[in-house]
Amino acid sequence: MTGRRSICGILLAGACACAAQAQAPDPLALQPRRPGRTAITSADRRFTVSGLTSAENMVLARKLADHAAQVEAVAGMPLPMQRGQILSVMVQRSSAPDARVLKVQGWDNGQFYQRLVVPGARQLDEEDLLEGATWLLLNRYAAEYVPAGQRHGLGATVPDWISTGLAQNLQAAFRARNRNWIAREMAESRVLPLARVIKNELLPSGPWREKAYASAAVELLFPDGEARAWSALFRTVGLRQGIDAAWLRQNCAALGTRNPETVWREFLERKVRARSAEAWGDRSLQIEEQLLQTLNFRPRDWLDDVPDDVPEDWFARDLIAVRAEPWVAPLAGALALQIRSLELGAPPALVAVLASYVAFFEQLGAPPADKSPWWRFGKKEPEALRPPDGATWQVALNQLWQRAERAHQTFLETHQNRKRYVDSFDRSEPGEFTTPVPAAADVPRTRLQRYVDDFEERRNRAAF
Repeated sequence: MTGRRSICGILLAGACACAAQAQAPDPLALQPRRPGRTAITSADRRFTVSGLTSAENMVLARKLADHAAQVEAVAGMPLPMQRGQILSVMVQRSSAPDARVLKVQGWDNGQFYQRLVVPGARQLDEEDLLEGATWLLLNRYAAEYVPAGQRHGLGATVPDWISTGLAQNLQAAFRARNRNWIAREMAESRVLPLARVIKNELLPSGPWREKAYASAAVELLFPDGEARAWSALFRTVGLRQGIDAAWLRQNCAALGTRNPETVWREFLERKVRARSAEAWGDRSLQIEEQLLQTLNFRPRDWLDDVPDDVPEDWFARDLIAVRAEPWVAPLAGALALQIRSLELGAPPALVAVLASYVAFFEQLGAPPADKSPWWRFGKKEPEALRPPDGATWQVALNQLWQRAERAHQTFLETHQNRKRYVDSFDRSEPGEFTTPVPAAADVPRTRLQRYVDDFEERRNRAAF
């Protein structure tokens, strides 16, 4: 009898243990869900971006799709990309400090494949990215003209001065920078001849003076929507023939029968003299408006797996209250990437504002680290350092947000004062043109004038 009770007790204890184990929560279920890293295909089905979170991949996919639409508008013809001919963009999670965008393409068994390999989000240079994408897209046009017997190897490649020049012309920030650079070069009588510009078959990454002239050359020789010139270019490149001075004189209407260098010089002079709204305008408020649109967002426009009870519209500051929700971290990463892309072409004062908001979103996507058992001695990577607890995380987020808002307000106030100062020159006061104006050197500079002088100097240093 005693033996039976012992056996029954053992069985009962085992059953209770199994029940307790079944009711106990799964340790893995207690861990916060990692942001989804699904590759995203752009809405136009031309780009697939992978390597970042799904939301960040979506940001880059949208940007590349918009860029492709601009290329089509300039070329005056649709991109010849059929179903399945998707251009893959792979973002490396860890890259060397000097990593650059890698452009890859080639024929394989009659199919034309193209890839872009880019550094991680923090090292991503948007200028290099768009130049690489433009090179591949123009090569896609040229690939249509490659004879069947030559569809092997690297494939047709457009000269860098054309692809880089087009990429530069598609961005207002690049155009303004290039125009200012050429104006300085003309003032110093050291303009680059057209004959040298068109010999730049390969151009390195980064801002170089040759790229400013390449953008002007493309604007002159291949005007927007001039399908005839672009078609001739793609056909010539596809047949692996050179784009030289003789070809340009024959196919580019802008040159006509005149001396190409004379036409080139006159074009640059007109370009520098033009007092267009773009040349004399200020894009600061345009970029700041894009910043506001990013801070006021709809989560479902960025993520697919947003819970049903999440409101439709959000302001970035309100994410602090739901910072621990699993959908917040990938959203924060995407918003940080979007704001970081606005730094391109922004004046230094606005760049500081954008960087402040990026710091907020990066901290929002870095929750407190999980507690490790005492017997685990793991050295933390610098990028993996996280707040020790939830309270510290909340305080850090509030401080970063307040710092960003203060920087934002200071920028707007300074910008407004600068606008008032500039407008004062347009006011015609009674007797203004009859009173001798003292020489600028004889008038002491006011505090506001000194600020404007410093602002312009810093902006010029930020160019080339």
